[in-house]
Amino acid sequence: MKHRRLKSHPDFKLEGRSRHFQSFWELELTPGEETNVHQHYESEELICVVSGHGTIAIDKLERVLAPGEVALVPPRTDHVIKNLSDDLVRAVTIESRFDLGLGDHGLEEATSGAVIAASEARARDSVQTIEELMRKLPARLDEASAIHTILSLFDIGGNLSEEIEGAIGLDNARGLEALTAVELRIMEAVVEISGRYRRRSGRFFLDG
Repeated sequence: MKHRRLKSHPDFKLEGRSRHFQSFWELELTPGEETNVHQHYESEELICVVSGHGTIAIDKLERVLAPGEVALVPPRTDHVIKNLSDDLVRAVTIESRFDLGLGDHGLEEATSGAVIAASEARARDSVQTIEELMRKLPARLDEASAIHTILSLFDIGGNLSEEIEGAIGLDNARGLEALTAVELRIMEAVVEISGRYRRRSGRFFLDG
């Protein structure tokens, strides 16, 4: 077995706050291909180039990563992965959400007014995050963008559900009400995203 620590590019420091991994993705880009510019609103992302030389743009910084180099994307930061080379680029991405520590309270503390208020504030922040995400979407979406956005919305709802359940429980009326408000907004957002493309013969096409 070979076991080695992956190194980071000098300009992309691996200094994150995340404790929990939530999703892993394998990515292949042929010459000239690139991902859409996007953000992860509730998580950080690690990008590791496995083969080829991928160009990574994070905010206003753009660098070429060699195989084995890793870049960290902070939350709510525009980023894109490009293949400006003549060879296939393979990369692995790992998303991780923040541990806010809401599940570390005892039963009495977890049902206190302060913790309940914190959970409700977290729900309001999640709605604001969804609104920000939707404002930044283009009028037309391709399949990849639509699916990625919907997955981001589900991550927001799932993370909030875990946090509220750990803090005050989903059988608590106020906690359930806060979560329901976010889930309804997610449903509305999914419907809106669906309206930005149409399906024909098993594939997605842009309207227009």
